[in-house]
Amino acid sequence: MLDIEGAMYNENHVFPVLANLKHLELIVTANNRGALCHLNSFMKASPCLRRLVLKFGFSGFEGIRKKKRVGKCPHPNLKLVEIVGYRADICVVKQVMYLMKNATALEKLVIDPVRRWEYPSELYPNEKDRGVEQVKEEVEARDHAMQQLKGKVSSTIEFVCL
Repeated sequence: MLDIEGAMYNENHVFPVLANLKHLELIVTANNRGALCHLNSFMKASPCLRRLVLKFGFSGFEGIRKKKRVGKCPHPNLKLVEIVGYRADICVVKQVMYLMKNATALEKLVIDPVRRWEYPSELYPNEKDRGVEQVKEEVEARDHAMQQLKGKVSSTIEFVCL
């Protein structure tokens, strides 16, 4: 598991090949303008990856949303993608679409709006202590995933929304 929330993307950085990596969990700032570039770099560096869990956090400051072109990165081994902390935000949808397009062996896509990695903590000792606003965001995200995203998922991919 890597926490790269707030990390700036450096296009000149060369990732080492992680040839034996089968399961990767990334905590990322979804609305960071380099988030899709980070994802692309990890996909290229992990040719044997079978399970990817993206845990999305969001920054109050979105910065300038410049369009960054990310090349294709076909991934023949990735079978399971989990999106935790899903929100109805264009940057999240773009990352999910990127994964569906490039993970050529994808069998299952799991969408979970709850930011489970934040619990327990001092702020939230129990998942039930999330608060009305957080739960409202999760309901909206779940509705968005079912209405907007599910229809874009290939019939060969099992779609699960928790």
